[in-house]
Amino acid sequence: MSPTTATTAQAPTTRPSLHWVRRTLRLTRTEFTLFVRYKTAWWILSMPLLFLLLTSQMPASEVLDGVSSAELAMAGVLGTTGVFVGVGHASNVFAARRESLVLKRLRVSGVPPLVVFGATTAIIVLFSLAAAVVMVGLIAVLLGETPRDPLMLAVAVALNAAVMTLVGLLVTPYVRNAESAQMVSVLPMMGLLLLGGVYFPLDFLPDGVRQAVELLPVAPTAQLAQAAYSGYDVFGGYAGAEPTGFLGLWLAALPEVGVVLVWMVLLSLLVKRVFRWDPRQA
Repeated sequence: MSPTTATTAQAPTTRPSLHWVRRTLRLTRTEFTLFVRYKTAWWILSMPLLFLLLTSQMPASEVLDGVSSAELAMAGVLGTTGVFVGVGHASNVFAARRESLVLKRLRVSGVPPLVVFGATTAIIVLFSLAAAVVMVGLIAVLLGETPRDPLMLAVAVALNAAVMTLVGLLVTPYVRNAESAQMVSVLPMMGLLLLGGVYFPLDFLPDGVRQAVELLPVAPTAQLAQAAYSGYDVFGGYAGAEPTGFLGLWLAALPEVGVVLVWMVLLSLLVKRVFRWDPRQA
């Protein structure tokens, strides 16, 4: 056998495919660049900061010992940062990419949906956490308060951003382009915020309604943020809430974390079923 023949025989016939994690990281870097260059994305990212400043003007009263209603409301806004970034940005960019055939080319080239959705979700979580850091600084300046449990606050923001990204993806099958996505996404965005217990305590609702609202994906993350800031077990409502240590607070938070994780699974299955990769036909 000649050296040329031996070399040819030993050469691999196909190039080994990258692991999906590495492919997601590569696409995440691209998504980061696109987000930074996209002016609309920065406008969407500024919305939680605007709502935080508006919330700071609400009348404040002491709800818990040493904790004001303003602090709880602003913490709730922190826990719902992903409602703006996830629903607004994801619906916008995926509608635009579908109509420009970018999504179709990704599918034809063999990029798994997990990689495509995972990269966008990672960027939305990253920028939501970055916005949360700025908002924590603003609360410290306005109220002189910092979170008692920063880890729980970060988990609340990340979970909210991830599940709201899935909600944004569910908007895209029902809109024609990015412009209509911006308008249509306002409806679920405002609805979820109103039912999140941010702008009025859920204690004001009848027990049955409050329990139903707490099973939606926004209220649990808002409560996680409020617990992280106050150090109180507010998951059963403000009435009778007691200050709790680190471990006790996390044990009390497990049902809320579980609710959000269940929503993530359900919404993921729904996105897989209804998401459109090709442009809508007239």
